[in-house]
Amino acid sequence: MKKLNYLLIGLFLAVAFSSCKNDNDDPPVTPAFNPPTSAEFTGIRQNFLDGLMQIKTFDATTELPFVFTSPKGVVVTIGYAAHQGGLPVTGNVQLRYAELFDIGTMALANKPLMGKDNSGNAMPLVTGGEFFIEVTQNGEKLYGNANLEVPVSYTQGANPADMTLWGLDEDSNVWDENMDGNMGMEANGSANASYYCWLPFCWANIDWLYSLPGVQTALRVKVPDGYNADNCSVYAAYLTMPNTIAPFDIYDATGKYFTEHTGIAPIGYQMFVIFISEDPLTEQFLYATKLVTVAANQYVTFTSDDLHTGSTQQIIDAINGLYN
Repeated sequence: MKKLNYLLIGLFLAVAFSSCKNDNDDPPVTPAFNPPTSAEFTGIRQNFLDGLMQIKTFDATTELPFVFTSPKGVVVTIGYAAHQGGLPVTGNVQLRYAELFDIGTMALANKPLMGKDNSGNAMPLVTGGEFFIEVTQNGEKLYGNANLEVPVSYTQGANPADMTLWGLDEDSNVWDENMDGNMGMEANGSANASYYCWLPFCWANIDWLYSLPGVQTALRVKVPDGYNADNCSVYAAYLTMPNTIAPFDIYDATGKYFTEHTGIAPIGYQMFVIFISEDPLTEQFLYATKLVTVAANQYVTFTSDDLHTGSTQQIIDAINGLYN
């Protein structure tokens, strides 16, 4: 009898629970990612770039030349610093330094690898590292020179025959080998090789121009609804060259697709297409990748189902891990 009573009570509770259940008890549906504003996307990239900065304070009166070694073993020497017009600087100054060796970091920082060839066309570059050097005093930018000793171990070994030093045209985000006559570099091919660079305070990049034989074609990349040149970026990464990442830097607002200037890969070549944006709900980066075999006049389409979010390091690892 007692067992029967328990069964009746259980049945009553089940019926009561069922009668109270409504649509709000259904599992939540994961919402589609909402596109960020231009300011939100610009802000997350700037915050990421700021986080890469290594900051050192030293006394320009007594500590020049100033030398420090970065966590990746780059030896940075500040040999000279002055106010505009060459007026000597004295007292404490602040050095801000950043180094970018991998394409995952470059994609999130929006520092892709496109350089001007002899005809002025933007072409992909193979990098030996990107570097930023700035020296300030009380917020005023100073002028001077720096030397870098850069290990080659992070970028597929030494290539002393082809590598040169490039400066960044920050208006176009394109690197220029002839930007500043005060830049230069040397290299050697030993087992413990380094690139030796001298440059003013600026963005610099150790590179050589990359091109592939074959019939070039323009790829077009369609992104999910709500995304455009203001709130996302699209990049190409080459299957056979992990030290290259090129931007799709032209946006066709009528066709709603990204493309580029000159054709970035020949027909039949395999490459990764990488989408980068932000998820405003989590304030984390958003990304997607596709491996494509290039076809003539090809369209590559990303949908909202392709998009993933994660921590900054997770996304960097995912992009760099495309080559594993």
